[in-house]
Amino acid sequence: MKIKRYFAPNMRQAMNLVREEHGDDAVILSTKDTGNGVEVVAALDPDSNAAQEKQNVMNSGSTFHSPEVHQGQSAQQQVNSSAELANMAGELKAVRAMLENQLSGLAWGQSEQNDPARVDLLKKLLQLGVGWKLSEELVNGLSVINQQAWSRILDKMESEVPTEERDLLERGGIVALVGPTGVGKTTTIAKMASRFVMRNSPNELALITTDCYKIGAQAQLKTFAELINVPVHVAKTQGELYALLTSLTNKKLILIDTAGMSQRDLQLSQQVTSGHQGITTVRNYLVMSAATQLSVMKDIVKSFSQVVLTGCILTKVDEAVQLGNVLTVLIEEKLPIAYLSNGQRVPEDLESVRTRELIDRAIVLGRQNTQNNDNEQAFRLGMGKEISDAQ
Repeated sequence: MKIKRYFAPNMRQAMNLVREEHGDDAVILSTKDTGNGVEVVAALDPDSNAAQEKQNVMNSGSTFHSPEVHQGQSAQQQVNSSAELANMAGELKAVRAMLENQLSGLAWGQSEQNDPARVDLLKKLLQLGVGWKLSEELVNGLSVINQQAWSRILDKMESEVPTEERDLLERGGIVALVGPTGVGKTTTIAKMASRFVMRNSPNELALITTDCYKIGAQAQLKTFAELINVPVHVAKTQGELYALLTSLTNKKLILIDTAGMSQRDLQLSQQVTSGHQGITTVRNYLVMSAATQLSVMKDIVKSFSQVVLTGCILTKVDEAVQLGNVLTVLIEEKLPIAYLSNGQRVPEDLESVRTRELIDRAIVLGRQNTQNNDNEQAFRLGMGKEISDAQ
């Protein structure tokens, strides 16, 4: 076996040197950081070349095949050969994945040495729960990295988080709350209705529920409505909803509580308040739990966009361990945020959004994050992107 050491300023150049001399048959024995770059020890097994030459000689010989060869034996040989090739392909895939992870870890370590200020900013953003893609965009968008870099990143995030220009309740109109099951749509409706009645007359408000699936859903909303002296109307179909909206045109605000459904529900596009169905005056607000993982939150927004979303309302903010996932979705999906709900009290635990306060909350929760050590190890293993996007 021929073994040789290669020295280069970085891992990519070292791998190019190995590939130029040994080709794709080279085996990486070890890698090590040096004062001037990296050191790679590679080897080439001469038996692989000898075996290849022997095979070429055999192939160049006689091409005569006896017609007496048993067909069953030939078929069995083909099966065995296919199985061996499949095993070899699986082993090669595993080796490639291992090498890619090792190289990613080395690249992260090298970045820490070459550009520690940039890596520190990335770590801060990931500590808040911000997605990997957005974190890189924010850091790479800096013209220069200095002591004010972190403040500029926070200012950039604040300017890119979309919010409602006018308070939802003051604007009035027809508002429908949509979203997955268990995120608190009915409780949020009760908070909004109570706050509206405190500012206006109960006669200016109408409540409609289309939730005919969950047991006790209508009873819960009717209990809230009785306390504020507002009737609740039930619409089982889109036709009934049309008729109700036509009869309630004199109301300043109409709140619609919809049935919760999974973002993977095939009936989602047939939501009775869907903007694609001709009810252009209905404004759909997506209700999401702030404690939802980033990947799941992105899937929810993508799926419920079928019903034409106007904005979103975040619930269970008090249960969230990080808010970078919320900031990531709001910025990347350009989804305006109307309210935050941080408890069960009606109507106290409903507040308008101040972007700076939301970012400050994210920073406080980030400092309390106990997963920092685990994330640091993941980055060194080359799994930083996968871990951050799964949070």
